[in-house]
Amino acid sequence: ALASVGIGSEPGDGLETAMAVAELFLDRQIKVDAERAEALKTVSAKEEDLAARRRALDVEERREEEWLVGITAALAGTWLESGISAPGVGNVLDQLAELSKSIQERDAMQLRIEKMEADRDNFIVEVTAAAAEAGEPANGDEPEQLAIRLAERLERADRAREMKANLINELQRLQDARDSLNLEAAAHERRKSEVLAAFGVTTLSEVVERDELLRERDRLRAAVAGLEEQLSAELAVERFDQARSMLDSVEVDSLLVEKAESEQRLRDLDEAIQQQLIRQTRAADKLDAIGGDSAVARIDAERRTVLLEIEEKAVRYIELKLGVMAAGNALRVYRERHRSGMMKRASDAFALITRGQYSGLATQPVKGGEVLIALQRDGQSKVADALSKGARFQLYLALRLAGYYEFAQFRPSVPFIADDIMETFDHFRSEEVFRLFGEMASAGQVIYLTHHQHLCEIAKAVVPGVTIHELA
Repeated sequence: ALASVGIGSEPGDGLETAMAVAELFLDRQIKVDAERAEALKTVSAKEEDLAARRRALDVEERREEEWLVGITAALAGTWLESGISAPGVGNVLDQLAELSKSIQERDAMQLRIEKMEADRDNFIVEVTAAAAEAGEPANGDEPEQLAIRLAERLERADRAREMKANLINELQRLQDARDSLNLEAAAHERRKSEVLAAFGVTTLSEVVERDELLRERDRLRAAVAGLEEQLSAELAVERFDQARSMLDSVEVDSLLVEKAESEQRLRDLDEAIQQQLIRQTRAADKLDAIGGDSAVARIDAERRTVLLEIEEKAVRYIELKLGVMAAGNALRVYRERHRSGMMKRASDAFALITRGQYSGLATQPVKGGEVLIALQRDGQSKVADALSKGARFQLYLALRLAGYYEFAQFRPSVPFIADDIMETFDHFRSEEVFRLFGEMASAGQVIYLTHHQHLCEIAKAVVPGVTIHELA
């Protein structure tokens, strides 16, 4: 069977080999049959398609013939019958189709032009109306120029509106800040009123002055308290009123005498101690020169006696020295106490008499005592000896006035008599002196002797209650 289909076999091949070859042949034959069947189907389909195309071609040829017949019939009797062939009608129709399209485009463009012209007319009307409403003169300009000017005005208006909004916001912020500052100012004003009412003044400068005075008062009180404690400690008492009663009962003159006597005793004791030291030195020298007999015991006894005397006198010297120091401190405190009021009164009187040229008086310690200093308005100072003659007279008068007040404070007052001491004073300084005399009259009688009539007139003007006696 294999040989009949053209497949040979070897003589030694077995049945299985023949079966495998046969199966392989059958598979290949099946594939070939399938491909042949597919090819036959494709050929059949192509033949059918070819037949369909031929039929369609026949139909189109018949239609073309019918169309040519129709065209010939349509052109019959027209100028195109002899001027164009039937096949050329297609080109004409194509051109006519293009012409129709162009006509449509022309109509569309014309419509657009008409709409644009309508829009332009509306634009002109609206621009003219807007310009008239905005008060923008046309001045024969084109609508485009007018529109540009209106756009610029609109832009400026927008910027102005934005600037106005910013200014309104800034104004609101400033108003808020002003309200806040007004509240703070009101609070400060209330605080100021409270402070002014507390100090009993009308201006803040006066408050500052009062505050400085209060600080000065506190400082002086602290200084006075310290001095009181120091004085109480030096006088060995518990309270200052005890020390003051002790000092009030002591006369200054007696203290001065006692101080002088104590100083003299101290000098005597110093000299005695020096003599004793000399004697001790000499005794020591003699003791060194003496041998070991009974004289040594005698000299040693004398030395012990001398040492005891020196010790007693040294203790006495220390007691007297401490007493002199205590008396000196007490005297200094007494002077400070009684001088402070007098110095203050003399300083005020001197400043008033000099019409502010000098602001007051002060003291400056020097070797062996103190000197009086006149303080000038510009901050400089002069000692009393460096003042002019008129200024020295005014200083002397201020000291006399203060001394009179101090005297009248603790003793029965006596008349204050001044004999033409304002001879070198000008009119204004004379007024101030008479004003001080008028105040001093409340403490005692004031008598002023003069032969200048203008001083009498000044006294009448300054002190209305003055009594003038004219002596023949």
